[in-house]
Formats: sequence, structure tokens, C-alpha cells
Amino acid sequence: MNAYQVLQEHHRVLKGLCHKITGARPGGTDRDRYLDELLIELDIHFRIEDDIYYPALSAASTLLAIAHAEHRQVLDQLATFLRTSPSSPMYEEEWRSFTTVLEAHADEEERDMIPVPPSVKLSGEDLETLGNQMQTRIEQLRNSKTERLQVRAKTSLLRRMRRRQHVRTR
Repeated sequence: MNAYQVLQEHHRVLKGLCHKITGARPGGTDRDRYLDELLIELDIHFRIEDDIYYPALSAASTLLAIAHAEHRQVLDQLATFLRTSPSSPMYEEEWRSFTTVLEAHADEEERDMIPVPPSVKLSGEDLETLGNQMQTRIEQLRNSKTERLQVRAKTSLLRRMRRRQHVRTR
């Protein structure tokens, strides 16, 4: 599987989880379970891009700067959503904002970086090697207890912030 296929497949995984979460009851166990899975997959996705794919595209520095800015935007919107109480009237709107930002990033990345810009010299063999590295890293991270613990710790921190904000607004 080449690097393009790995990215596109992982974008489908992320979007699929977003659709499952959207269809689940706010505050329900299914939604929480899907959200936990999404948070892990999102962290994995950014890590394979930042650690493997983007460095291979270093000649496309402007596109990479935009992609990194979009990652920050996705994470900022995710943090806003996670800090919003499920009982808040803004909860569903924050969720929709997050999914819109995430899907826009994935779509722009596929449009602007697949195939890579002409300034980036990658052969078919290079793309296969990158794709294999990315796929291996995805599997390593999915099976890593440390990865799960790190993502859960970040999520827990943001959710605690939600409780503090909720207490302050009472």
C-alpha cells in the first residue's frame, strides 16, 4: 500500500468514527467509546503525518506549514468540544464544528498533497516505502498501551477542565 492509500484509508477511518459519534446519543456509552477510539486514531494520524509523511515532502514547505496549522486548528476545536459538557446547549454545535474542521483538513490534504506537488521528487518505490512505514507505525500505535494511556490522560485533563467550567458557571 503506498503512502497516498494509507492516508486516504486513515481519513476514511476518522470520518467513519465521526459519523458513528454523530449518530450516537450524546452522553451515551456508545458515543464515549467511539470518541475514545477517535481520539486515539486522530493522535495516530497526526503522528504518522508529522513523523513520516510530512518530512518526505519537505520540499513543499508552504503546504506543510498550512498542514501543521490545520492540525493545530483541529486540536483546538477538539479541545473546545471536550471541554463542553454534554448537557450544554452548545455541545452538538461544538461537535459539528470539530467534524467540519477535521473533514476540511482531510479533504484539503488529499487535494493538495495527493499526489505530492511537482517540487517533491518521490518515486513509486519511495511512496510504497513510505506507505509501508506509515502502516507499520499505525499498527504499532494502535497496539500500544502507552499510546492509549497518553491519549486518555490528555482527554481526562480536558474533561476535568469542563467540570471546573461547569462548576464556575453555576
